[in-house]
Amino acid sequence: MIIFAHGMFGNPNGAKLVALAAAGLNVIAPDGQKQVLWERVATLEKLVEEHGHLRPVIGGSSYGGLAASYVATKYPEKIRGLLLAAPAFSIAEDPVPEPERLVIPANVPTAVLHGRQDLVVPHELSLQLRERSGGHVAVEIVEDDHRLENSLPRLVEMARLLGA
Repeated sequence: MIIFAHGMFGNPNGAKLVALAAAGLNVIAPDGQKQVLWERVATLEKLVEEHGHLRPVIGGSSYGGLAASYVATKYPEKIRGLLLAAPAFSIAEDPVPEPERLVIPANVPTAVLHGRQDLVVPHELSLQLRERSGGHVAVEIVEDDHRLENSLPRLVEMARLLGA
């Protein structure tokens, strides 16, 4: 199972979510449209609480990736892993006023997919996450942009490797 939060301008029927579901994964896709970060975090926290006994993978794209990362730091024992697609560590907003300081706990297997041609969120921010988290965060930089539309099969593979 994977709980996956879409990006700021996305929706629960976006390409990443469709690809994960089409691959046969059990996907919970909360609707975060028109929600600010703390609301998205609250939604993810509720879902992790509800499904924590299953130890789901949580993840997200861009703004949803920022929310998922924060939730992973609060509930590492309730999740199996963290899957991020071009996480928006460039947005400072409550409850993450300093995203550049966010550290993923060592006991949370984490995979990040980020496009080298991303003009929305620089891929260097994902590399910095790996560095400040102690190196256990697997970051893959691909020849793609922020939407990662050409890298959806790889995103699915990463979800499977995390046990989704």
